Amino acid sequence: MKTIRHFIWDFDGTLLDTYPNIVRYLQTALRDFGYEVDSVEILEKMMTTIPYSIQYYSELYGLPDLRDRYKQYYAAEPNDPVEVFPGVREVLQRVQEIGGANYIFTNRNRSIHAMLKRTGIDGFFRDIITSEDPGFVVKPAPDSILYLMKKYGGTTEDTVMIGDRACDLESGYRAGCKTLHLLTPSVPQYPACDWRIKNFHEMLELLK
Repeated sequence: MKTIRHFIWDFDGTLLDTYPNIVRYLQTALRDFGYEVDSVEILEKMMTTIPYSIQYYSELYGLPDLRDRYKQYYAAEPNDPVEVFPGVREVLQRVQEIGGANYIFTNRNRSIHAMLKRTGIDGFFRDIITSEDPGFVVKPAPDSILYLMKKYGGTTEDTVMIGDRACDLESGYRAGCKTLHLLTPSVPQYPACDWRIKNFHEMLELLK
């Protein structure tokens, strides 16, 4: 990865361990309507995208208000306990040490700003694109990656999209840039990629 200078990060499940919270919000929302759904099943649906999982259960059980109920619980997340994955801070700092820049491209809304600040990693990012920003198109569309590359002079050879899900990697593939897959126990996916790591200590080795 010695030629990479633009590091575009997914947020949920890549930088922060937010999946337990997100699964619980949807599980609780479903329970409010009288449906008990296993957390593993919910997580499997979320691996496509979180909006997909909500739509899936809305259509399955005929719950047009499920999205709004989920959002009520989701709105509390900036104050819920959440941790940065081990090694993330060291990698973000290392990127800056080698003259690179970190960015975030997430399907989540601007609530991530409060979460980044609370976990102490908000100062590592040059730019952040969320679902509430102008021109945003949901992953796996490449639009936001292409926008960042154009704005900051990135090329297909010196830009990498980093994520834990297939939709993250597909957005990078469609943009023509490099891709790095974080393989985690909660996401048993093996999308095509340029690099695959099991933890961020392995990424530090790639950045040496």
